[in-house]
Amino acid sequence: MEAKTSVVIPYFNNQQFISQAVNSVMAQTQPALELIIVNDGSTKEAREYLEQFSSVATIVDHPSNLGIAEARNNGGKTAKGEFIAFLDADDYWDKHKLALQQEIMESEPELSGCHCATNIFSQEGEASETCDTKPLYLSMSDSLIDSHIVPSSWLVKRKDFIEAKGFDSKVIAEDYDLFLTLLAKGHRYKFIAKPLVWFRRANQGNESGRWQYIFYGRLKVFKKHWRDLYKEGGAWALSNNLQRTFELAAWRTSGSRYYIFRLFATIIPNNYK
Repeated sequence: MEAKTSVVIPYFNNQQFISQAVNSVMAQTQPALELIIVNDGSTKEAREYLEQFSSVATIVDHPSNLGIAEARNNGGKTAKGEFIAFLDADDYWDKHKLALQQEIMESEPELSGCHCATNIFSQEGEASETCDTKPLYLSMSDSLIDSHIVPSSWLVKRKDFIEAKGFDSKVIAEDYDLFLTLLAKGHRYKFIAKPLVWFRRANQGNESGRWQYIFYGRLKVFKKHWRDLYKEGGAWALSNNLQRTFELAAWRTSGSRYYIFRLFATIIPNNYK
């Protein structure tokens, strides 16, 4: 197949992991059209580390740390491919990922994109969990309480990403926010039930494990999308989403805050379990 995918890696002082991420892109059985690394205001030493990849990647520099949303967005704006695939600097891919995803996109051109199962790990090569049970075709009704897509597993048509204005840097849970925006517009995403991504768990610098990210990020998403949630699932959708927010935040904290979050998770009614 013709190379049609631009790969975007946001980078902020990730020199411990970036080589593995880049190597996994270069090892793809379906080559990418290009690799773009967006240096999001890293230290001088961390930026110098990227020079070893200058022969295989376009390096875009931010003068200061603008955040992962803007790093992904500027990578998407720089991209020349028909498709964009995002890869966080601390994750890596199976060698068949782009081949399987591009094959799906070419066989089902009505799709806006596709995503795949993930292996979650904290130790190299040891998956603590595999997330491989998701809806075959993702819809708004599937996403009322949680996002089903991990950015490192996602391949999307560039035109759809640009039209949606990318990730909202004002929303901490920027991935869930963008996927709700796209689904509300009627875009469709197909799931590949093969773990083609290795997703690094928290305590390795992964932002999504912090309770603040879960709690405040999801509340901002709720505030922005409550009308879409209500339109799709009524009052139960709103209640379920809030209950899930407190439940997820409780899992990632301790002490008195844990008991407060657990209390709200218990008293807020839900009907999704």
